[in-house]
This record gives sequence, C-alpha cells and structure tokens, in this order.
Amino acid sequence: MKSGDGSRDIVNNSAVPRRSSGKDEAALADWRAEHLAVPGTGHLRVAVITGDDSLSTQLARRVAADPGDARLHVARVNHHVLAEDGDEVFAALVDAFLAFGASGTGLRQRLLEGGRRLIGPQRSGLLDRCVSSGLQPKTPFPHCRGSVLSRGVTGSTDLVRVAGGA
Repeated sequence: MKSGDGSRDIVNNSAVPRRSSGKDEAALADWRAEHLAVPGTGHLRVAVITGDDSLSTQLARRVAADPGDARLHVARVNHHVLAEDGDEVFAALVDAFLAFGASGTGLRQRLLEGGRRLIGPQRSGLLDRCVSSGLQPKTPFPHCRGSVLSRGVTGSTDLVRVAGGA
C-alpha cells in the first residue's frame, strides 16, 4: 500500500503469527555483535571456514588472496573492533584503504569511523587524509605491522626523476 508521500506503509496485522528466524536469542546476540561492530555494515557478511587458524589469521589470509572483496574487509575490521585491538584495526583499515583505490569512499569512511576510537587520533589523521582517494601501493606511509597489502613504504619511491627543462 502506498501512502501520499511515496513511502511504503507496512501494516502489522496482529492476527497473523510472526515468522520465527529459527535462531535463539543468544545466537542472534552473537550475530549482532559480530556483524554490527561498525554501524551500517551488518548487510555485508562472510562465511567462516572451519580450520585450525584463528579467525584473525583466516581473515587476513583471505584478504590477501582476494583484496577486492569488501565483505572480507568489513568482517576483518568488525572482528578486530570487537576484540578492541587497535593495532589490528589499523592494519585492517590500511588494507581496506589500499584495496579499492579511488572507489569505496563511503565504505572507507564508515570503517574508519567505526575504528577511530581504537586507533587513536594520530593514526586516524593519517587515514582521514586518504578517505576520498584511498591509498596506492607506492603512497609513502609508515610501516603497518599486520597489514597484508601494504608494502611498508616509508619514504619516496621515486629514485630517478626526469630533469625539467628543454
């Protein structure tokens, strides 16, 4: 049913029983904690592969194998935000900033806001300058322990420059 303002009205009929999701409340709370650590990222989910590796190691390895999968970056940042590990949050954010180049500005901004408290103002400032453009592999950036996509460039990579003039 359409209302006059163009939005959809959802009518809750109390005579119709509500569908159960099949999850108990504890499982639902666990899901919410895992996928909503960074607000607005709950719709991006990644399946966990059973194995001997920790979830942290597994997510890092999967990001290295498929850097363009936004779900992996979101899951990795959410995982480290929940663990309150600022160094790993920063590494996951750097990888997200490297992975998408100039695209993905909204996702980078949302992930940075979700991890800002844990990474602190100095590291937040480094990433704030790169939200719209992302990071390039040759971008001078301090070494980031835990990043799987960073080359650890701390200075200029230009060794030879073309001399200006005629």
